[in-house]
Amino acid sequence: PNNIGGYPFWNPGGLGLHRFTEQLKKADALTVATPQLAREYFPHNPNIYVLPNYLDQEKWDNPLTKKEDGYLRIGWAGGNAHIDDIKMIAPVMEKIIRKYKGKVKFENMGLTKGELTSVFKLEEFDHVCPKCDYQGDAKTFAAESLDNYPLMLATHGWDIAIAPVVNTAFNSAKSDLKLKEYSATGYPIVASMVTPYIEAKELGCNVLLAKDFKSWYNYIVELIEKPDLRRKMIKENKEWVSNYYIDQNIKHYYDVYMKILNKTNKKS
Repeated sequence: PNNIGGYPFWNPGGLGLHRFTEQLKKADALTVATPQLAREYFPHNPNIYVLPNYLDQEKWDNPLTKKEDGYLRIGWAGGNAHIDDIKMIAPVMEKIIRKYKGKVKFENMGLTKGELTSVFKLEEFDHVCPKCDYQGDAKTFAAESLDNYPLMLATHGWDIAIAPVVNTAFNSAKSDLKLKEYSATGYPIVASMVTPYIEAKELGCNVLLAKDFKSWYNYIVELIEKPDLRRKMIKENKEWVSNYYIDQNIKHYYDVYMKILNKTNKKS
């Protein structure tokens, strides 16, 4: 995508991409996070090992803060490099918020207020109306450091989390990390029907995969209307993500790197 900061360096005609490709070819081995990324790099170097993204359980084992104020919150964690992703479903969120007449709020963690209002035709207030208690339809929170991110994600107490991703070759090679983070936090998820999320669902993640306006709208409304389904998804995804904590999988990393080292030593 040409809207991200690294594009001038990594664009197809740039020197950075040429250097990177040459390094791929000369490397003894490559480790990548997804099977799709392995398929993309295979023509440059066949010695590829897939090491999935894992979470640090100590950082992600946080109590979820639920807000008992009568609002249902739909949340998305993402910054301005993902504006195209959130633009894709902005009309869906606007329709849902109109449908529920002030009972549903959209919240984001990572955009500025200006960036949020450039995407959504929703109101954000910095205060509560003293006459009617209206708080606006949307709210954005500052991005957090990696150390604070897991705890702060849990403090928002979202009822539903969304993971919209535009279906491009670049995004298809991304990992399912967002689903793992939401699952560890305890959020039921609606996500785009893209390669990493399809593969996560095949591996046991209980995620609703949407491909167009209609399916996004219907899935979110279904979760709003069915709290039992939300609880079921939370429970099942807590069990699913428990397989992806680094403590239980560190030996996998060790074995792969030892295999690479042994092959390299034999060559020399």
